[in-house]
Amino acid sequence: MNSGKRQHERKPFSEAVDCSVCVLNLRELTTVQLRTESLDISAGGISIRTGYPLEPGHVLRFSSGIKSNAGIVRWTVKHDANRYKAGVMFV
Repeated sequence: MNSGKRQHERKPFSEAVDCSVCVLNLRELTTVQLRTESLDISAGGISIRTGYPLEPGHVLRFSSGIKSNAGIVRWTVKHDANRYKAGVMFV
């Protein structure tokens, strides 16, 4: 049963995080380089803000800013006209 409590404690974390995501578009696989803004972090994942419309299931490869190498987008919400927030689970 889900008690509503997170498995890992989140901590404020405000740094630039560079990553890439592979996107399949019209049968062509494209790698998109992103510079995201982190909002908070835990042992299990990170919350980020970006101008790119990430989708649940996208796999991110981190190149700087955090210790983890990769993560899977678990959720996204449109933050404002050109920005999106996403929750990423480390893998």
